[in-house]
Amino acid sequence: MPFPLPAIPELSYKNAGRKFGAPRDGGKRKHAGCDLIAKLGTEIYAIEDGVVLQGSKDFYHGTNSLVVQHQSGIVVRYCEILKKDEIKLERGALVKAGELIAHVGKMNVDSMLHFELYSGSQFGELTQRNNEPFQRRSDLVDPTALLDRLALEWRGAHPGGAKS
Repeated sequence: MPFPLPAIPELSYKNAGRKFGAPRDGGKRKHAGCDLIAKLGTEIYAIEDGVVLQGSKDFYHGTNSLVVQHQSGIVVRYCEILKKDEIKLERGALVKAGELIAHVGKMNVDSMLHFELYSGSQFGELTQRNNEPFQRRSDLVDPTALLDRLALEWRGAHPGGAKS
């Protein structure tokens, strides 16, 4: 499986406010994904073959999200993507592992890919404001281990490769 960006971010997705579970809104909720800091417009790739469950849709503050159910059953919401991306994947579109599916957008200070992972065992909207502390569907899982594995595979395929 490919890493979702062309390079591993210099700032770790496992630290500070970028990590899964980091406090948000003064501790009222928790961060529902990992933030992969990258330059605005950086390519975002599908991590494995799959089908688009939700085409590009409003996310937060001028960014969009794209939801893909991958062949292993996991569901990934690729978030904070460019709102006016030239890539227009619609519901039902098939994607291949490593296929360019979007570009990194910018919500506030940093441009990034906000990466959310779901087991695929539930159905319905991913954002569920009444399901605290993450305000997400109950099959939300910490994506850190998956991203670590993908990063390790990426480093193995790109010895001495640059970070973004």
